[in-house]
Amino acid sequence: MHDFKLYKELVTKLTQQLAGANHRQLVLITGNSAWCYSLVNSFINNDNTAALSKSETLKNAIWPSHNHQILGKEFNDAVYDGFSGLYPDKLAALAGTVKAGGILFLMLPTLNSLDTWPDPALASIESFGHNTSQSLFNKRFSSIIHSLPALHFSELNGVTSNIKPSPSNTINYQPQQNCVEQIVKVANGRANRPLLINADRGRGKSAALGLSAAQLSDKKIILCATQFSATHSSFKHLANALNVNYDPTQKQLANLSYMPPDALLNSLPECDLLLVDEAAAIPVPLLLKILTHYPKVVFASTLVGYEGNGRGYTIRFSKYVKAHYKAAKVVTLDEPLRFAKHDPLEQHIRTLLALDAQFSETNCADISALTHREISQQTLINDELLLRQVIALLAQAHYQSSVNDLRHLLDAPAQRIFISEENNRLVAVCLIAIEGDIDTDLAELVISGKRRPQGHLMAQTLAQLSFSADCLTQLSARVVRIAVDPSAHNLGLGKALIGYCELKLKPQCKFFGASFGATAPLLNFWQSQGFVPVKLGFKQDKSTAEHSVLVIKSLHDGCNKLGDLSKQFQNEFMYGLLTHFKTIHWQLVSILLNSFSDEPLTPHALFQLTQFRDKSLNRFSVSAVVWHAINKAPSNVRKLNTPHKQLIIQSVLQNYSDEQLLKQFSLTGKKQLDNSLSSAFKSLIAQFK
Repeated sequence: MHDFKLYKELVTKLTQQLAGANHRQLVLITGNSAWCYSLVNSFINNDNTAALSKSETLKNAIWPSHNHQILGKEFNDAVYDGFSGLYPDKLAALAGTVKAGGILFLMLPTLNSLDTWPDPALASIESFGHNTSQSLFNKRFSSIIHSLPALHFSELNGVTSNIKPSPSNTINYQPQQNCVEQIVKVANGRANRPLLINADRGRGKSAALGLSAAQLSDKKIILCATQFSATHSSFKHLANALNVNYDPTQKQLANLSYMPPDALLNSLPECDLLLVDEAAAIPVPLLLKILTHYPKVVFASTLVGYEGNGRGYTIRFSKYVKAHYKAAKVVTLDEPLRFAKHDPLEQHIRTLLALDAQFSETNCADISALTHREISQQTLINDELLLRQVIALLAQAHYQSSVNDLRHLLDAPAQRIFISEENNRLVAVCLIAIEGDIDTDLAELVISGKRRPQGHLMAQTLAQLSFSADCLTQLSARVVRIAVDPSAHNLGLGKALIGYCELKLKPQCKFFGASFGATAPLLNFWQSQGFVPVKLGFKQDKSTAEHSVLVIKSLHDGCNKLGDLSKQFQNEFMYGLLTHFKTIHWQLVSILLNSFSDEPLTPHALFQLTQFRDKSLNRFSVSAVVWHAINKAPSNVRKLNTPHKQLIIQSVLQNYSDEQLLKQFSLTGKKQLDNSLSSAFKSLIAQFK
């Protein structure tokens, strides 16, 4: 039986210091797992200590499959079991639940063995066929945590402490009160003056929503969020303000009711004020619909938090709001409320996981001065400044960012990293996964749908589309992410970097491709580089509300497979426009049509078209002939003016009803619609020769 008296005395002393400072701290525990579990169990003496662990020997152990099962809760102390795997998102989420005066206990193997230790978390990012013998993420983690001002209990070396005592601190609630006042102004003020609340985690953002509802008792208020659990703080603070009991399962309290985004947009219920919490987790297209329908709305979001940092949301949505709503306001909550400023635990987590990395824009104006180079993951470990710039640029440029991105960047195998620089300053980065090199027997199982080897997404899709094992046995390259300095967009930096990547990948890979949420601008970018779409996802992505598109490019001449896949996609897409792609934006349809090749029309088809040229056209008598002609020679659609192009796509290819077309084009009646359709049909028919 171990005697942990000294350790317990030090923890008690630390807890007393933290209580006076309203701070939280990290206690690192390293050694053999059995020793670490035994020590931590001696600290856990109540149910208000959460332990994230797969171990059955650790008290209070849970291992939730989703982080939202952790978020929104508060604990006096928390334990993270690194022996269950060092997952950055789970560690960060757990740290966010610790209350002021609390401790996060982190258990790990000895630090000098952390980089070669068989971390269970590595299995989540390893591609099939690749084993990671060394974790560079863990190597960096070990190096940084060793120097942090924290308490360290080591089975081998005893106690190490370099904690500096914190002065007594008070928590400043004034910024939150100012935020509540701004929310109340939105409810009582003029329409179309949206409020955006941006905050780091623990700043009282969700609480402010509940407190404002308490001050607006005469208003009907809806609280919208993707997860009901994320709204608990709002309801709890409303209950406290009203001095009533709080039931965490209740989705309505007094004048406040909860609705998820999809239910809200499907039913569009009336309300006096709409509060949208964790807006960064909602696809921007859905936010725009909410903004359009609800005249009094507040959007609140965690920007550097543990659900993902929301920087893509900030760039895309905030810019739109500021451009279209001149009276819109932005409130940023900087002051923490669950703990005092300069909280050690918060700073430790940010440093360890690079959550506070900020990209320094270059204002690059001349791409001729750019230099491109490939860098290794080891290079990033040796250059912390470059690493933080890379991770910050990737987070800033992408909507779907995650706390796990750093681990993927440093540990994902078969990954190649290319960057562009101007005067040694980062301006663009491209992450590429090398896929394939799978044996023929397994490839056949993949084609038949019996196996799904991890990490070979594009190669697997191409093999299943073409029924060819070559796509899995040979190597291909998939762009995982590409990001360009926001101050230098539309200068050709992305194209220049993709061109450099292609040059370097050609000796090794057969195909070069990318998968992304399909929008007209993004498709334009890839098609201008010679990439061809070969698959469009049937369902919309939950995070972007966009259909995922796969584009590929052959890196070697004489490849017939690409042409076959393109033609196959053309046939499937044309049918899909009448069914599961019926609602996608007509501009996206137009861009996809541009990628399709033409075939000669039969003499009979041309004869049919000529018979319609000088007649008064009826939509349903001509649509079948026109649909067939477009399917054979889609390039003729791009020659039309914009109104005619939209009308042809929506009336013929997507088969919109007359009512839908009248609404889309703001037409007064059926006669005006018939005239517009007749004009569009004649314009299109004139293109066919």
